[in-house]
Amino acid sequence: MGKRRERRVAPSSDRRQARDNSDARVDQFREQAASERRLFTIFILFFIVIPAVSVFVYSVKYAPNSDRTVTSAHQDDGLVKTDISYQEILNDNSKVSENASHRHYTYPILAYITPWNSKGYEMAKRFANKFTHLSPVWYDLKSQGTGLILEGRHNADTGWISDLRMKGDAWVLPRVVLEALPKELLRKKKLRDKAIDLIVSECKEMEYDGIVLESWSRWAAYGVLHDPEMKKMVNIELHDI
Repeated sequence: MGKRRERRVAPSSDRRQARDNSDARVDQFREQAASERRLFTIFILFFIVIPAVSVFVYSVKYAPNSDRTVTSAHQDDGLVKTDISYQEILNDNSKVSENASHRHYTYPILAYITPWNSKGYEMAKRFANKFTHLSPVWYDLKSQGTGLILEGRHNADTGWISDLRMKGDAWVLPRVVLEALPKELLRKKKLRDKAIDLIVSECKEMEYDGIVLESWSRWAAYGVLHDPEMKKMVNIELHDI
């Protein structure tokens, strides 16, 4: 009888062990499935949800602060059209909005004013509140012998500047074109210092808010921006100014 009992116990033990192994495999499978679900959730969170929320927040926070009624208003008065002919451009190029005070955008807006177009001066005064920076095209920095000269004071209109500042808070930044020979100007420290002194002194004396420095045409002709050494000197001069 004892032997028969021993033979019966062995299969029961095997079955329990098999069940234990099966339960262990099930638990392992469940843990693996749970781990995969967690990884999938993390993937969704970091690569889909967070970028989507970031894009939404960015679009809300940094979208141009514009009135949607502006476009429709301009469409009503004919300033904005999808189909336009050259004749309409010739006839209506001087049309402007009647609203001369409200700025629809928060980012900086720069306008150039040329001395040969008197209407530009009037438009700048009329719409002074719509601009943040106004740059009258007045000055040229030129080579003179072995030195430099800043020309253009005769173009400056102090009365116009006073009128602008009474109407709005736009900065007046006269344009200064660098006509001096770039290789001489950039490589010789004395000339660079002289250029800076001329420009800064003019700004202080005329009470400008700064300048717009233009050099692309002359520098492009001399290949300045393709010369690593010259580009380095440009950065030095701009930093000094």
